[in-house]
Amino acid sequence: MKELHSLKPIRGPDPNYNDICFSGAGSDISQQSSTFPAVEMVFGNGQKLLLSPENYLFRHSKVHGAYCLGIFQNGKDPTTLLGGIVVRNTLVFYDRENSKIGFWKTNCSELWERLHVDGAPPLAPSSSYVNNSSTEMPPSMAPTDQQHYGLPDEKKIGQITFEMMLNVNYSDLKLHISELAEFIAQELGINSSQVHMLNSMEKGNASYIEWDVVPSGSADCISNVTAISIIARVAEYHMQLPDTFGSYHLINWEIKAAAKRNIFCCWF
Repeated sequence: MKELHSLKPIRGPDPNYNDICFSGAGSDISQQSSTFPAVEMVFGNGQKLLLSPENYLFRHSKVHGAYCLGIFQNGKDPTTLLGGIVVRNTLVFYDRENSKIGFWKTNCSELWERLHVDGAPPLAPSSSYVNNSSTEMPPSMAPTDQQHYGLPDEKKIGQITFEMMLNVNYSDLKLHISELAEFIAQELGINSSQVHMLNSMEKGNASYIEWDVVPSGSADCISNVTAISIIARVAEYHMQLPDTFGSYHLINWEIKAAAKRNIFCCWF
């Protein structure tokens, strides 16, 4: 808190909660570390987990370039509530038999791809790993089955589109669509440059939006593992968007091959 001299304290997005927020940090999430310091979460035995800004800050949903602390008072209880962002891009190991917990810093959007590539070098635990534990992934943690979503192995996926309805007025939404795209990318575990709006319109008191997800960087396709993860998060309603955007209802999603051939469409 004492190191944030250049930032202005502001109220949180929800007046019902006394969130600790700051404005003036800019909208580029990749530059957070140049404004906010890394902090340490210290355990009772003295071991520490280093938290980068992405692990303790969440974006203010009403003020551009503002962020709030993802660590909260637990009402009148003396304990503290930790937001889920504390373990963003972190694999958490639970050793119930020995009452231990371990942390493995990794890029979660690439983790399953690395584990499924034959001959890929093992991912080395970072210095933030607190306790020794097996690095093998139990079968129960495998991603949603590929056949469940009809993704044939031989096809290269070049594009994923999905349409949704948001229960928020379009006049309120249209000025914040680019911000919504960033939130969606974050929830899907991909880069914001991969998410594009194809169409949007007013539907009564709600809003209709069609999104397009493309390969990252210079890649010419989206891996099946990544595609499954994206579709599962959208179709199974795992995306958690700020209250400002209301809740969403998925209309349909569609996968297109890299050669622009339509290979699968599923309606809900």
